Amino acid sequence: MSTDYFHCREHYEALPGVKTVSSGPYRFALAPGPAQDSLAAHFAEADAMLRDGNRTKTSTESSAAVCTLPGGQEIFIKRNGNRGLFYSLKYVFIPARVFRAALAAERVREAGIATPRVLAAGEKRRARVLLGGYLVTEAVKNACDLMAYVEKRPDAPEGMNSLIHETARVAAALHDRGFYHGDLKLVNLYRTADDAPCGVWDLDSAQLFPGEVPHDLVVRELGRIVSSILIFAEHNPAFPDAFFNLERITRDLLAAYSASAKTPAPNPSEVMEIARTRWLNRRKLRFDYGGKPA
Repeated sequence: MSTDYFHCREHYEALPGVKTVSSGPYRFALAPGPAQDSLAAHFAEADAMLRDGNRTKTSTESSAAVCTLPGGQEIFIKRNGNRGLFYSLKYVFIPARVFRAALAAERVREAGIATPRVLAAGEKRRARVLLGGYLVTEAVKNACDLMAYVEKRPDAPEGMNSLIHETARVAAALHDRGFYHGDLKLVNLYRTADDAPCGVWDLDSAQLFPGEVPHDLVVRELGRIVSSILIFAEHNPAFPDAFFNLERITRDLLAAYSASAKTPAPNPSEVMEIARTRWLNRRKLRFDYGGKPA
């Protein structure tokens, strides 16, 4: 399975047990499982469920909510809306990216990493114009993203060595399966308990490769993790100034990555450079991580 922008919908619909349903402008592919029949009866109510559910995100680009099916199961629905003329033209012949996210979830599970189980992926179109893409997953109980842990917990500094090693392990496992997340910052990593292994979510930007993830994307992914650790830790006064050392955190992450990955880790200088130029030096931060123009 490789990244396929034009055929990801048909690839997902062809997976064993997937059921395809349509009504008016809606077309959904429902994964096999206990929720399939209930979703088949209510998929065209996706917008109403988003409106009436417990909202977790609302913006001009996307919205999300936790909802309850008639049978009592809690689900998470995310809707990516139409973003204007360019978006409309781009997706005339391309399926909504939620189908790539649904395929990506399969790859994550193959890598042995937790991710919310996909229950359905769908889209809403009128005259071929994509009005919205919908991804329905199980609602994960007691999930806490790592951004919240680092930003808010007074004991977070004591847990950072374990957190860095765990995020490196997850990145290595994904890359070994040809999976590039595309936005692997701490908010997109979660745990259900402090001692639980990390899972990943928000797979909209994922790319899937039949072989190794290209080196430049590995560098970018690891740089994204490093930068997010520093950015979010700056919000927590419990962290001592000595923690904010870009080189030390990068080397710790890469050492843990090397211990898990089948391919060699990038050079620390590559990861530090992209962390600086793409994220750290574009923000107003308390600490100077180097590399800024004189």
